[in-house]
Amino acid sequence: MSKKFLFAAALTLVVAACSNRPQPAETERLVVIDVENAIGQLEELKLSQLGTTVRYVPLETGDSCFVGNNPQVQICGAHILVTFGQQCLCFDKSTGRFVNTIGHVGEDPEGYASPNFTYNESNGLFYFVREPDQLLKYDAQGRYQGRVQIPTPPARPTMYAFCDSLIAGYYLNMARSGNHNRALLLFDESGRACDSVASQLPALPPATMQDIEAIHVWKLGLSGILLTRFSDGSVQGNITSDAIWTCDGGLRYKEEFSDTVFTLRNNRPEPVYAFHTGRWHFPAEARTQGSVSKDKLLPLSILETPQRIFFQCARNIYENNPETLNGIYDKQSGTTRMGKESAALTDDVNGFLPFRPLSCSTQGEFVSLVWPEDILPWLDEHPEAKNNPAIAPLLQIGEEDNPVVIIVQ
Repeated sequence: MSKKFLFAAALTLVVAACSNRPQPAETERLVVIDVENAIGQLEELKLSQLGTTVRYVPLETGDSCFVGNNPQVQICGAHILVTFGQQCLCFDKSTGRFVNTIGHVGEDPEGYASPNFTYNESNGLFYFVREPDQLLKYDAQGRYQGRVQIPTPPARPTMYAFCDSLIAGYYLNMARSGNHNRALLLFDESGRACDSVASQLPALPPATMQDIEAIHVWKLGLSGILLTRFSDGSVQGNITSDAIWTCDGGLRYKEEFSDTVFTLRNNRPEPVYAFHTGRWHFPAEARTQGSVSKDKLLPLSILETPQRIFFQCARNIYENNPETLNGIYDKQSGTTRMGKESAALTDDVNGFLPFRPLSCSTQGEFVSLVWPEDILPWLDEHPEAKNNPAIAPLLQIGEEDNPVVIIVQ
C-alpha cells in the first residue's frame, strides 16, 4: 500500500511546498504581511483589534438540538450552523432559536458522507459531499434541493468554495495522483468542468509502508498535522486547514506549505497576500528534512474578512513541542500584530473570557463558542458584570445548556 493511501485512511491531511515567485507585474497587487518583525515583538492581542461590536447568542437547548462534543460553528447569512459528530444543526443568528437539523449522514439517496458543508452565499444553500462524486444541496429549513455531479476522473476535490456562478474544488495533496497535479477544479451546477488551475507545488517522492518508522498526530491551533518519520531519517508533515475561501467577492486559496495567498482573476491565480517570515522562512527542503525545519515558521490557518486577517503560524512543527502563534493583520492600517495562541485574545471590550476565533463570515464577523462550564464560574467571580447590558444574555445560562455563540464585528 502506498503512503498516500495510508494517510488518506488515517487522516485527510496534506503536505506541499511553494517555491514559485510572483512576476514583477503581479507584485504591484501583492500585500506583504510582515510576520518577521511582528514575531520579534510578541504582544497581548486584544478583541478590539478584530472588532468593537460583540454579541452573545445563547443557543436554544432541547433534546433535538443538543450540541455535542468538539463542535464547529459558522455564520451563514441569517443563521448559525453548528456541526459535530454526524449532526448539522441550524439556529437563528439573532435569537439563537433552533431552526432544524439540515440533512443527515447516510447511504440513502438524500444522505451525505459528513455534516461538514460549504455555504453558497448567492443562493443560500448548503452543499454536502456524497461519496464518491456528488454534492447534495439543502436549504436552511432542511429541505433537500437536489445534487451536483462533480466532474471525475480524476478523483473529486477535497474542499469547495463558490466563485460567481462556478463551484471551485480544491485538491489536497492526497487527492492528487500521477495523472494530474491540479490545485483547483472549476465546474458549474450542471456538472460540466469549465477550467482547472495547476498546483505550483512539486510532488513528493513515493514511499511504501515499509519505509514508515512512526506516525504522530496533533493539533496546531485551528489546523492539524500528521507527522510521518521514515526509516532513512526523513520526515513529512501533512497539514490540514481550510485552504479555500471567499472574501470581497473573490475566491482565495493557499496551498499548505506556502507563504502566499492567491486569488482568481479570469480563472488564473494571482498572488494577493504574502506572509514575510524573513529569517524564519520555512524552506522547501524542510518538508522532508526535520533538521532544516528547526525554528522555522510556517503560516497555517487564515480567517479573512473585508477588514482583517486573523492567521496562525507554527514554529518547530516537526518537533515534540511545536509552538502556535496568533496574528492579526489590519488591512486599513497595514499593521501586523502577533501573540501566543495559548493566550487567545484578551476581551478589552466587555472584560469577558478570552476570545478564540473559530471561523469568520464574509460580512466581517468573527465567531467563537463558549460553554456554560466556563461562563458560570466567570460570572461568579465577576458579579459586577451583571450591570453590563452586553453581558445580559449570559445571565440566564444553566449548567446543562447549549454553548453561547460569540460574534465579533
